[in-house]
Amino acid sequence: MSARSLLHNSASLVAGRIALSALRMISALIVARLAGAADFGAYMLVLAYVTLFEWLVDFGQTDIAVRDIAHVPARRDTLLTALARIKALQGVAGAAALPLLLLAMGDDRALVLAGLVGGASVLANAWLQPARAALRLAMRMDRDIAAELAGTLATLPLLAAAAWAGAPVALLTAAFAAARLVQAGLAIHWAAPLMRRRAPPRGMALDLLKQAAPLGLAGLLVVTYDALAPLLLARLLDLKAVALYMAAARFIFPVLVAVQGVTSAFFPVLAQRGAGLARAQQAALILSTGAAALMFAGIHGGASFLMGLMGPEFLAGVAVLRLMAWTLLLRAITTVMSPLIVIAGWQGKAMGLTLLSLIGQGAALLLLVPRFGVLGAAIGYLVVELLLGTAIVSWLGQRAVQIRLDWRPVAALLAIAAASVAIVDASPIAGSFLGGVVAGTLVTTLAAIAAVAARFSIRPLWHELRQGRMIVSGGMA
Repeated sequence: MSARSLLHNSASLVAGRIALSALRMISALIVARLAGAADFGAYMLVLAYVTLFEWLVDFGQTDIAVRDIAHVPARRDTLLTALARIKALQGVAGAAALPLLLLAMGDDRALVLAGLVGGASVLANAWLQPARAALRLAMRMDRDIAAELAGTLATLPLLAAAAWAGAPVALLTAAFAAARLVQAGLAIHWAAPLMRRRAPPRGMALDLLKQAAPLGLAGLLVVTYDALAPLLLARLLDLKAVALYMAAARFIFPVLVAVQGVTSAFFPVLAQRGAGLARAQQAALILSTGAAALMFAGIHGGASFLMGLMGPEFLAGVAVLRLMAWTLLLRAITTVMSPLIVIAGWQGKAMGLTLLSLIGQGAALLLLVPRFGVLGAAIGYLVVELLLGTAIVSWLGQRAVQIRLDWRPVAALLAIAAASVAIVDASPIAGSFLGGVVAGTLVTTLAAIAAVAARFSIRPLWHELRQGRMIVSGGMA
């Protein structure tokens, strides 16, 4: 596949993910505004459990099946059939285990019932995995993301009606489950012409489970890392604390999706590990940091306005959003540097770092939340990301592929972002919509001036990438 095709495919996925993030942001606003902070917190808590179980019923087996079929196309039908059999069993088991876990943890009846309804989402997610694999193998990832977008969009009216009527959290969760069911239906329908059932050899399903175990465990650590704060906040404080934290997180995650898009666009070139690796990674790092700095300034400068969109009850979380905006800057750098570790084949070290970060975040939550409340969760997230994420991943990534990047442009962007929000914070427009716009404008203007002064531009590199000139036989041009 040409670099142009890879970039087009990445662009389609990025656009779809950003649109999906926007729809999920709208969903959060609907529930927060119409149902209130307590119900929003309960809803987001249940979704955290659902997300955790959805990964458990996937556990990396879809990715491994796609990889193995790409290596040996003759195994396509038997591997997809084996995957379908595994998912059928895992889906039922996961759907049953979710409410049982909530019951065993002593949650109230409303949350247990919501977990039972959320099991339908877990089941649908398991059933659609073979279809997703078939669409990916056919290079129809556009239909994969389109199915998820369609499901989310179609069920927004159901969610709004349930929230407006003051429905219990189980009915709010039912709207989410309905979105997943629509997604599964569309994905299975579109993939049907691509799938042919064929009995797999004895032991193939078990072999797939074994091969996927390391990837599944690594993914589980990442999912748990992101879900740990709301899960512990519900135990240490209350559902309103969960609501404040997750409301702030909803403004952060779409930016990380955009940064992941930049990483996806550059990954095929980076994976070649040719002479242009350092130059490509340098450009990806600056692009990602620049995008994150712009969004950081907008979020930090307009924090009161953004949290106010959720409702008056959420204004208590303005400080949480501002702290998480700083974490956004760090997470953007971590995200763009992480692929270097994967390219070098150091997945074991990456898993160790993730486990260490998970332990660190758990310790920070237990230590800081009782003392500082929900703000303690944001402080812990920031400290762990700085010490166990950005710093170590950046050092390890360069060491893994034996390159040395120029961090001066990154430092300049971070300084510009910090100076911009400091100026806005000292003004009467701090926290307002105008404050966010002015902060973002300051970052853009100052970054442009700095780029001209440093005579740095990524345009020649991006032009080469678009034209497919960087990928050649045996490495990069």
